Amino acid sequence: MVKAEKQIGMSPPDTFSRLLFYSNICGCVLGAAATIYFVGALAGMIGNPLLNLVAAAVVSAAGLFFLYVFFVQARDKNRLGFVVWLLILLILTVEVFLGLLPPTARDELTHHLLIPRLYVQAGRIYQIPFASYSYYPMLLDMLYAPWLRWGWDAVPKLIHGLFGFLTGLLLYAYLALRLSRTYGLLGFFFFLFTPAILRLANLAYVDLGLTFYSTAALVCLLRWKEEGERPMADDGRQDPKSAIPDPKPIPGAFGWLALAGLSAGFAVATKPNGFLVLLLLSLIVLFILGGKGKKWRMKSLVSGALFLALASLPLLPWAAKNLIQTGNPFFPFFGGIFGPRGTGGSVLGVGDVELGIFARRALYFGESWWQIASLPVRIFFFGQDDRPQYFDGVLNPMLILFLPWAFRGKWLEEKKIIFGFALFYFLYALFLVEVRIRYLLPIVPPLVILLVYGLHNLYLRIVRPAFLFGGVILLLALNGMYLWRYVQTLSPVEYLKGKESREAYLTRTLSDYPAFGFINKTLPSTAKVYLLFMGRRAYYCERNYFHDSGDTAWTLVGMVRKARTETDIKAQLRETGLTHLLAREELLRRFLGSNLTAEQRELWDGFARVHLRGLFRERGYGVYEING
Repeated sequence: MVKAEKQIGMSPPDTFSRLLFYSNICGCVLGAAATIYFVGALAGMIGNPLLNLVAAAVVSAAGLFFLYVFFVQARDKNRLGFVVWLLILLILTVEVFLGLLPPTARDELTHHLLIPRLYVQAGRIYQIPFASYSYYPMLLDMLYAPWLRWGWDAVPKLIHGLFGFLTGLLLYAYLALRLSRTYGLLGFFFFLFTPAILRLANLAYVDLGLTFYSTAALVCLLRWKEEGERPMADDGRQDPKSAIPDPKPIPGAFGWLALAGLSAGFAVATKPNGFLVLLLLSLIVLFILGGKGKKWRMKSLVSGALFLALASLPLLPWAAKNLIQTGNPFFPFFGGIFGPRGTGGSVLGVGDVELGIFARRALYFGESWWQIASLPVRIFFFGQDDRPQYFDGVLNPMLILFLPWAFRGKWLEEKKIIFGFALFYFLYALFLVEVRIRYLLPIVPPLVILLVYGLHNLYLRIVRPAFLFGGVILLLALNGMYLWRYVQTLSPVEYLKGKESREAYLTRTLSDYPAFGFINKTLPSTAKVYLLFMGRRAYYCERNYFHDSGDTAWTLVGMVRKARTETDIKAQLRETGLTHLLAREELLRRFLGSNLTAEQRELWDGFARVHLRGLFRERGYGVYEING
């Protein structure tokens, strides 16, 4: 059998099964290193050189593992496979260069670089009550911390991209195992060339980490199911005659289940969306175990318990931290169960009213019922970056156009499980959270798998393959146009060539950077700045600061409403330690005008005249000192 496979340019199945196994091991080691770093940071050891070096070494080893597999094992002698491999190499090169740019994306500046940098500056993990997202599990952010401590804030962008590349490796190994090496490379390419992935692979976010761990857990469950279905001997043990000969043993059913549980746990520890991943994977475990006979009842209970126990391990340190700090292990979620204890950034606790998805889209975007009903299709066809109405991201219709042809041939039950995971994750995410493409990323790898199956089945049956190739190339051209426009938007050439300084690049790309630059150079180290309508983008602020828990200014409104004189407003600001204000002036003016009475607005204007001294104003941003 092995000889026959080599004659048609294929590798033995155990080669790709081992690769799938080692890729999962790589992800679990990264997750374990991040967890150990988190525990050390809780103990005040962020400054410990050994802790930082170990975390950095694990990340470096994972990068070397990917490079070895990609350049040594994934190169295909088949002409089509080699062309696809070269295209992947081109994309990887572009992503790495874009990752070297200074951080400018919103969530980099508000969360994924900002929070770990604050921990690094403090030398420990501490509470940041006005930033509720600082209580989220932040597995990947812990891997970013050592590099932020050393001042290399481009490396976290490369780490996030690495998780995307490792996801592509999972797809390659799985599809090569099921079909062939060339189809595996196609899966890698389709995933990496999806616009949303192209954008996120050079940003220091965490969404690709969640995507990796959800995909790893899913394919491990499929391998666990496959191993469990091998013929059994009369004594209930696996028949050794049914196993594929392998000079380097790969794990049996137990090993795949253990990896699936750990990966599911690391998904939860990466981002709150991981709870949804764990729920769906647990349902898949129940579905698989439900197909066993009565003889498997006890073994099924043990398997299910093992999966949940291993999945809970990565979350335990984060849950313990939140339990001690807030009384709620899942803070800021499930407050109705664990109580409302915890703090926020608003004095009065007022803010936006939570609306359902349909009411929100009708109110904010004026969408009709048929536009809302067609959301599941529109998401794949009409996404746009930085436009909340259009899902703040871009996918590709290719991901769903070939679905009808995927459910043919072998592995039908496996395909149904893959589709079920993608479908239910999509529906849950659609109705439970704000509709953004990056919140839906865990569905992309399953859809890529089904896309490759669909192309494979269609290619075997189509009379004129040229039409199929032409259609695929046309759809991929849309992704190419997206990448070209995205690179043009970033304008990276002058910076990467060294002709543009970091300061000049940030001044050109961030409208609020000059204001932060003024604060960093001018204000005393004891200053504490109230950020108003800055979108919480405080990464480049080198002074102590405060902002509301949301994107509005309800704390300030509450102070004005409580005040009787201008001096009362100043006293309340001083009580919180605030010495300066940084505001996006037009938004602040409109907000106060809409939420204060005429008398309260007059009180605020009097306070501003007497107790605020303007220090800096540029691009609509103003810095003020609270004096008098």
